[in-house]
Amino acid sequence: MNTFFPILLIGVSTWFIKLQSRHIYFLHMVQLEKYQINDYISWISRNKKQIPDYKEIYFTAVLAFTGLWCLYLKLNKSEILLIILWVAGTVYLFYKRTRPKYKKKLVFTSRAIRLFITTNLLFLYLTFDMLFRIFSSSQYPALLIIFFIIAAQIMYQLAFYFILLGILINYPIETAINKYYMLSSKHIVNGSKATVIGITGSYGKTSVKDILHTLLSVKYKTLKTPESYNTPMGICKVIRRDLKPDYDFFVVEMGARRPGEIKELCDLVNPETGIVTAVGPQHLETFGSLENISNTKYELIKSLPDSGTAVLNGDNSLTTDMASKRHLQNILFGTDLDEKKISQKELSCSLIQAKNISMDSNGSSFILKNGESEIDIKSHLLGHKNIYNILAAVAVALHYGITLQEVKTSIKDIKPTPHRLQLIKNSNGIIIIDDAFNSNPVGAKTALDVLGSFKGGKKILVTPGLVELGNIEYEENKKLGKMASEICDYVIIVGNTQAKPIISGLEENNFAAEKVKNVSSLDIASQCLQKILTPGDIVLFENDLPDNYL
Repeated sequence: MNTFFPILLIGVSTWFIKLQSRHIYFLHMVQLEKYQINDYISWISRNKKQIPDYKEIYFTAVLAFTGLWCLYLKLNKSEILLIILWVAGTVYLFYKRTRPKYKKKLVFTSRAIRLFITTNLLFLYLTFDMLFRIFSSSQYPALLIIFFIIAAQIMYQLAFYFILLGILINYPIETAINKYYMLSSKHIVNGSKATVIGITGSYGKTSVKDILHTLLSVKYKTLKTPESYNTPMGICKVIRRDLKPDYDFFVVEMGARRPGEIKELCDLVNPETGIVTAVGPQHLETFGSLENISNTKYELIKSLPDSGTAVLNGDNSLTTDMASKRHLQNILFGTDLDEKKISQKELSCSLIQAKNISMDSNGSSFILKNGESEIDIKSHLLGHKNIYNILAAVAVALHYGITLQEVKTSIKDIKPTPHRLQLIKNSNGIIIIDDAFNSNPVGAKTALDVLGSFKGGKKILVTPGLVELGNIEYEENKKLGKMASEICDYVIIVGNTQAKPIISGLEENNFAAEKVKNVSSLDIASQCLQKILTPGDIVLFENDLPDNYL
């Protein structure tokens, strides 16, 4: 037993260290799924064929067979031999494990640390319970070690399940902590003089927020939620850290994946003005229907005070309908606002329009019409979608006293939000259109139109496809393939998630098979590009799925 104990301790320690790498992997995935149990279960369902570590399963089977064979041969000290084999195999497999390069690394936030500790306590409890049973019994030590190793290996395979248990155990704690942060943040908002402007919609939220922040900052002290901070805890973090009593405006991006989530954000910040950029099939998988998406976006308008202002996309029928649901100061923006098509009730709305639009690879120009007033606007922002983003931001800026001339001056210097139709010109003559942020069918079409506007070299699309579109996902990716076939010279599809429908769409339009590449990662896609690209070529990076999708 003197020799047995230290060897077993080495075996358990080695296994536990290896277990942490798998534990951290699943912790990373649940963080990417924002700790939502339903989303994490959906991730497990999507990846059920990839989750099992088959090398470890084969290794466990070999160890079990070896142990039973040793028992059959009645080898002396067979339990020690078995532990030594377990340690050696564990070290080898740990050394040879795949080390993926993550686009967004795991961040050990306070919540992640709490979940990490809880899950490890579960692992430790079961481990020590098994060890206690081994040392409390002097019979059949080899057989006990076989059972222990099999149980430990099963725990390794079920690390994803332990994370789920950890979420459930921590739920009351996390709920209490979130409630405290929400109440604290709400108190700060109420104590600030800032007018809160909420922005929601299926796409365009971040770009509208950035443009509006630039316009309002001409005259006012303005705070915006950074990057894509659009969840309750993300917004609470901004409020507690940055919102001071002397701010004039607080521009808040509001995201949602399920009904009720916009209302929760509105209850937190009490917006006085609400912008709905558009309603489309983004996150259709979690919303279930376009009607649910529309109703959820309307939660922002519904939460506004009677003196509030609703800024709505007049070219999107689902957002235009919101104007007739509440008697607010409504402003419609768009490029195709035909007053004859707007009901008499909606004619009381203010209209912000873009006319005589001209777009090319350098940006866009148009006449901005505000009632009877007009002004020429030039912008470096690419694509028709950005016209709408500009109009939404301008509608609010004008409402709060920014002049048309100030709008014109500010718009011409605005740069695109990173990864949203961002133009990058390399010194080697290659042009990159970075539209890597979460894509949707409308955004994908806009991006391909932008790609088609460039003259000269080869046009190359790099994309993993579109996700979270529910039962229309296959068809929308097939459409993406068809659109790409009409514009692109090469198409590189990253990952297998949506490769089949995109390739089907390309094939239907007789796109050359040798000009389609399906690769497993963005790194390999970059290697393919190096073989294709020559000066003057244009590459569109459309969508970049997070690590929990590829």
